[in-house]
Parts: sequence; structure tokens; C-alpha cells
Amino acid sequence: MRAVGLSKALLNRPDERIDFVRLCALLDHCALAWAMPDLALRLAGYQHLDILGPVGLVTRMARDVRSALTAIVDNLDINSNAVVAHLAEEDGVATIMIDTLVQPTGAQHFILLSLGLARNVIEAVCRAPLDLIEVSLRQDAGDLRAAAERWFHCPVRFRAEQNAFHFDAALLDRPIERRDEVYRAIVERYFESIRLETPETIVETARQEIARQMEFGGCTLESLALRLRIEPRSLQRRLQEEATSFRGLVDDWRRERALSLVTQTRLPLSQVTLALGFSDPSAFTRAFQRWYGKAPLAFRQSGGS
Repeated sequence: MRAVGLSKALLNRPDERIDFVRLCALLDHCALAWAMPDLALRLAGYQHLDILGPVGLVTRMARDVRSALTAIVDNLDINSNAVVAHLAEEDGVATIMIDTLVQPTGAQHFILLSLGLARNVIEAVCRAPLDLIEVSLRQDAGDLRAAAERWFHCPVRFRAEQNAFHFDAALLDRPIERRDEVYRAIVERYFESIRLETPETIVETARQEIARQMEFGGCTLESLALRLRIEPRSLQRRLQEEATSFRGLVDDWRRERALSLVTQTRLPLSQVTLALGFSDPSAFTRAFQRWYGKAPLAFRQSGGS
């Protein structure tokens, strides 16, 4: 902890938020120092539903696994403002996608830890083992493949377009046995009070929500306003008062995400184009040249300089 600038006193303050970049650095430092590429999965074995704190309580008032997972995803920002998640269903397959809003050194360990935790949470909610179809990771396999496939009990695909795991969507319809409506009003009041106490400006809140939506399919002014419970015109006006705009915030996210995907992954640039929401590779190339002065391929080949 000292090596990455974290105070040992934090061990006695479990409710205190810590800097995400330092947390990722801690995971990376320990994985290297102890020669444990699977450190995140070892840690995941000790992390269960209760680690989500109050957010985990939403499972007590959900009628089925789908509504429980949706509630967790929607309120995950209360637990962490650095991680985003999304639940999707297609052709009978459910997918849990997880990513981080920034990608510091060691973020790959945090993502792997989060996917492990997500599996544990689903098993706790449905009270049964989760049989995964596949796990996909953006990172390189390195020395991790065997340990990851052993831990998840399924094939693991590396250098993928997203960090996710996939399972039978029929599991989402399983009813929750111990549903307790008494929790609903208490939990909802608590969540509302936490959000009111959070000293974030409308720009910071919008920036985080744009990142969440863009990671998982795209964001419009209308979808952002709906999530923030603000009329689109009012949202535009409030952003203008903070000397920015919806378009500017989306451009900021694309610029930062593009740098991360180009320099820290080996994803084909065609997949990077899609991940950033550009209509075609030429539009992405023009934007990247505007941001960084070089075409994305040349920038990647030069090592990001």
C-alpha cells in the first residue's frame, strides 16, 4: 500500500472511498511482486454480494433475477464512480458487460475482479451455480488463460471487443425466493439521500452517465436527460451555464477512450471505431488526427508518441 501511496490506516476505515487509480496500481503492484497473474481471481473468491454494501440490498426487493441485476446496474454509481456495467439479452443469451471509466495501469486486474464478483453476485441472487457460456476480455492472455478458464469453468476469449460474460438468459426469469418489500422505501430513501449529498456538478454527473451509455451502445441528449431526470432543453441550458455542451462531453469521452483503446489494447481499429460510436473508420481517423496529430495506426505503431 505504501508503494502506491495508500495509507495503511485505510484498513481500519472500510467505508472510506479510495482513489481508483491507486487501487488499480495496488492490484498491479501485488500481481507483479507476488508473480500472480491471476491475483484478481484469487481475490474474487473472497468477494460476494455484501461487498456492494447498500446497493446489494436491492436484491431483497426484486421479484426476479433480471430485476435484481438491473437494479444493481442502475445504482452501481453509489458503490463506485469508476466502474460501469450493463445487462443485455439477445437470442436467449444474457450478457453482463463491465468496464471502467478510466483505464489506468492495473485496470485489467480490477475488471477481472469485477467479473468474478459479478458471477458470485448472480449465484447468490439465484441460489444456484452459474454455468457460463463464455467470458470475453479486452486484455491479452499472457499467463492468465489457464487460470481464468479454470476459475470461470468456461472458454475465455482474449483481445475481445468487450469485457463480459455470457450465460443462458432463462436464468433471468428465476423468481427471488426471499423478496422483502419492506426494504424498498428504506433503500430508495437512502439512495436518494446519498445522491443529494454527493458534491458533483451537473457536468460531472453528465460526464459519468455519458461514459456509461457510450460504453454500452451509444448516448443521445434525450437518453442522458431521461437518466438524469431533466428535460433535454433544461439539461442543455445547465451545461451551457457550465461552459460546455452535450456534444462537447461526448467528444471528450471519445478522445480519452480512443487513446486508451489505441495504446493499451490490440483491438483492430475497425472494432475501435465501432466501440467509439463512429459511423465509419474514416470519421474515426479524422477525429483521432484532430485530437492527437496522427492517424490512429501510426500513433499505435509509434508507441503513443
